[in-house]
Amino acid sequence: MPIRQLRVSGVRNLHPLTCEPHPQVNFIYGANGSGKSSVLEAIALMAAGKSFRTSTLKNVLHHESDRLELSVAIEDPDLGTCELESLRLRSGDHLLKQNGSVLTSQAQAAHWLPVQIIEPNTFRLLAGSPEERRAFIDWGVFHVEHDFMEQWKTFRKQLKQRNAVLKQKEDEWLSVWNAGFLESAEVIDQQRRNYLKRFTPEFERILKLLDPHIEVTLAYYPGWEKQSSLADVLERQQERDMVLGYTQSGPHRAELRIRCGKLQAVEVLSRGQQKTVVAALKIAQGYLFQHESGRQPIYLVDDLASELDQSHRLALCQLLEDLKCQVFITSIEKEKLTDVWQPVASKVFHVEQGTIIEESSK
Repeated sequence: MPIRQLRVSGVRNLHPLTCEPHPQVNFIYGANGSGKSSVLEAIALMAAGKSFRTSTLKNVLHHESDRLELSVAIEDPDLGTCELESLRLRSGDHLLKQNGSVLTSQAQAAHWLPVQIIEPNTFRLLAGSPEERRAFIDWGVFHVEHDFMEQWKTFRKQLKQRNAVLKQKEDEWLSVWNAGFLESAEVIDQQRRNYLKRFTPEFERILKLLDPHIEVTLAYYPGWEKQSSLADVLERQQERDMVLGYTQSGPHRAELRIRCGKLQAVEVLSRGQQKTVVAALKIAQGYLFQHESGRQPIYLVDDLASELDQSHRLALCQLLEDLKCQVFITSIEKEKLTDVWQPVASKVFHVEQGTIIEESSK
């Protein structure tokens, strides 16, 4: 799945760049504010259509530029080769292409770039909203269940229609829309359950390798009372839904609960332990993706040394090396990278004042 060439223009303080990453390990180092994280941000933006550093895309644009341009050349043993191009204007307009043809969905680019991100704020997967954890589950389901995106679109349409009926207080039409809503909800819920059944033991295995002293459990909440069917819940909540004007229960309210004993993990674990747990979640997802699809994920690891001691950095790097996938990994100091991970196959890039230069990895 490696990126063969990356071209970036108009991203933060980066000067226009063209680089040819190594198909396995890419070390990127530089001082704070040099632009090293922006290189990873550009890849993430192409893969997911959003930044992992800001919710406002205008913040990603270079202050003197009215446009942001990305190009990624990809070589996949199963899918073949392609070039993805993205143009974003300050006005908000966006154009996405694959081999010169316009794409209508970000999901089409995501299919070619199965990117996992581990960065300093990655603990938000534990501390953030349920939406972030739903997105984590759905990344895995999307990449192994080929019809998941269409199923999700169908469900969102059914949810929108049901909410419209609720807002208009048209209870005589509610049973009509309930049927389609329940049907699509069941498909989404079952795909998530099937995925987590396979994912959970892989996560437990990876977490033990990273830190055998951390004990964490995963519990899936479907978005309604487990003891009841969704149909029964909707019937009981119909009057309240009508008052609120929206659907209280369903797959759109699903949650992955991550606990230490009876408490939420975020309430018990230190920041370093939280990052270790999230790293285990992300790496386990990569292992499962590779096992089930036969393809390799791409990992973006920003600021490796942040809140991880040397032993945990070493364990993390060993797991990534075992995946034999393409990795982009940043640090302020070059030695923080090479001291814990010295694979034969790698490239080293130095970023200084927005300029990226390839160095000898020796």
